[in-house]
Amino acid sequence: MTRHHAVALLFLMQLYYGENCPEECQCFSAAKVICSEDKMRVLPNISTQVKELIVVASGVTHLEISSFRENLKLTKLVILNRRLKEVSCKAFDHLVELQELEISGNDHLFTFEVQTFNKLTNLTRLFLNNNMISVLYSVMFDSLQKLETLQLRGNNLSYLPNLLFRNMHKLQELDLSFNRISFLSSDVFQNNSLLRVFSMQGNMITELPLEIFAHLNSLEELNFQNNNIANLEHGMFPTSLRKLILKKNKLVQLSSGVFHKLQLLSYLDLSQNHLSELPMDLFHNLISLKNLDLSENQIVSLPSTVFKGLFGVRTINLHKNNLSMLEESLLRDQQVMEKLYLSMNNLQNIPNGFFDYLDFQCIVQLHGNPWRCDCEIHYFFDWLRYNNNVKDLIRIYCNYPEFIRGHSLVSMDKEMLVCLKNVSSEFSTAPIAQSVCKIPFNNYNTNQCSLQELKGATSIQCKVTKCTSLKFQAVFEPTNGNESEHIVSTEWSAPGGCFNGTL
Repeated sequence: MTRHHAVALLFLMQLYYGENCPEECQCFSAAKVICSEDKMRVLPNISTQVKELIVVASGVTHLEISSFRENLKLTKLVILNRRLKEVSCKAFDHLVELQELEISGNDHLFTFEVQTFNKLTNLTRLFLNNNMISVLYSVMFDSLQKLETLQLRGNNLSYLPNLLFRNMHKLQELDLSFNRISFLSSDVFQNNSLLRVFSMQGNMITELPLEIFAHLNSLEELNFQNNNIANLEHGMFPTSLRKLILKKNKLVQLSSGVFHKLQLLSYLDLSQNHLSELPMDLFHNLISLKNLDLSENQIVSLPSTVFKGLFGVRTINLHKNNLSMLEESLLRDQQVMEKLYLSMNNLQNIPNGFFDYLDFQCIVQLHGNPWRCDCEIHYFFDWLRYNNNVKDLIRIYCNYPEFIRGHSLVSMDKEMLVCLKNVSSEFSTAPIAQSVCKIPFNNYNTNQCSLQELKGATSIQCKVTKCTSLKFQAVFEPTNGNESEHIVSTEWSAPGGCFNGTL
């Protein structure tokens, strides 16, 4: 068949289906129909050959016993509606071949009767999202023995009957996110050994029974983000787990062995909790870990061996904690790491050699720390100058000494990074820093001046581009409070100005 013949045939098929298609619908083929009409109050009569029916944004408020009586071949039924209020307990009784059912987005649908799904024995996918369902009955899913995916996210569920999932032996994906569930019984999943993905995000769980995951030997992804969990029991997670999300809970501390059996775990999110310290062996045995998120906690310090053995980790996120110092050997085993986030902490310096273990292509984020820009920061300063993968480099600001506070570290000359020491017992160091702030006249830049001490003598060195006439003023404030001022001025007559001149 030529291309022209194929196009012509497709056009004729669309004409045929269009002639036999209800006005409120679009018939893409003999087997697939989409209906969308706000004024539609009852479902239209569609061909008995239709296998996929999608109803969107209609005015249908009830699904009756007769709604699908003639559609025995339906394998997929999707009803996305805002006005549906009631579903007859026998509405789906004739849909014995149905494999996928979705009834979502209905603001006035509060429950389903116990027998509603009894005849759907071939159903493999059931989506009941974003309704107002508040009650589920323990036997209402008993006939769904082939079900592989169940989603009930975005409802008003506060309680799950113990035996709700007892006959779902083939269940692989379960999503109960964004409900109001506060408790899960220890035997709720005792017959769901094939479950791979389970999400409870956005509920009100306060604790997890020790044996709750004991029968889930195939579980790979577990999401309890945004709950109220305050404690995790040792050894409670199945060894098959690959992704664990505990973000935004109430965790204050973690026992050292809570993750030790998770050798397949590649993604761990503990962000937005209340952790202030971590056991030195918390992550030991996590040999498959690739991504670790500890951001937005209250961590003050990290043991030097806390990341020991995490040879394959690609990302460590410590953004927005209370870290004030880091151990030099902290990242000794992270030679293939690609991203490191240390921004928004209380770091004043980086220990010598800290970054030497990382690959030169590793992206690092460091802004939002109160850096102490003195003679002790030379290693960090040199590393920043020669590293091209620091995010927001210009936002790494000095917080001390006071006379360079707010200046970007990388914009400074290395000669300015000096340690302020007492010139003598009579004078304090702070006034010397203040005198440096008052050095410039005629709009000279303070970034071009540095304070140095050698053999008990303090010198101030400035770099200027023009100095045919130069004036220097220093104000000294001794500890006795008697302020003294010293002014020196000079002129150079040479056409080229001054070179290594001394006042």
